[in-house]
Amino acid sequence: MNLLIADDHTMHRQLICSLLDSVYPDATITQAESYPQVEAACARRRPALLILDIFMPGMNGLVGACDIIHGFPETKVLVCSAVDNPILIQTMLAFGARGYVSKTMSAESLLAGIDAVLNGNTYVPRDILSGAEGIHLTQRQWEILGMVCMGLSNKEIADRLGLSVSTVKFHISLILDTLKVHNRQQAISLCSLA
Repeated sequence: MNLLIADDHTMHRQLICSLLDSVYPDATITQAESYPQVEAACARRRPALLILDIFMPGMNGLVGACDIIHGFPETKVLVCSAVDNPILIQTMLAFGARGYVSKTMSAESLLAGIDAVLNGNTYVPRDILSGAEGIHLTQRQWEILGMVCMGLSNKEIADRLGLSVSTVKFHISLILDTLKVHNRQQAISLCSLA
C-alpha cells in the first residue's frame, strides 16, 4: 500500500511518517513538501491515501486541493490542517475529501481518521464541525462556495458544474444569506481563506 504525506513543515511530516511506519510497516510512505511534489508523487505512486495540508507552497489552497482530489480519484484524501474552520471543512468534504483532522488533535485521532478513510468511510471529529451546525447548505451549494473561495466567476462556476449563470447566481445569493454575509469577500474570510 502506498501512502503520501504532504506538508511543508518537516517535523510534522516526519512525525506522521514515523507514526504510520509503526502502524503500517508494509506500506511505502512518500513525503512531499510542496504542491508540485504532491502532484508528481500522486502521478508516480498512485497512493491509496494522501494526508494533505491544504496550505503549502504552490498549493493555492482550495484550487490545488480540488485539482488533486479530482485529478487522482483513486487516491483517498484526508486533509490535515492547522485551520479547523467548520465551513472550510464542509467545503473540502463537498469537493471530495474523505476526511479532515486538525493538527491540534491527538495521534490516536489521526490514526482513527486514517483507518476510517482507508476503509471507505468519511472521518471528521464531531467537535470541529460544531460551528457549522446552524449552516444548512446543499451539497451543490458547498461546492459553489468552494469555487467562490477559489476566485472563480459565476460563468466559470456555471461551466464547471454544467449550470446556467442565473442558477449559479441564485445559489450564491442563498449561500450569502445563509452565511449572513453581504459579498464574496466576506464569505471567503468566513472560510479562513482571506
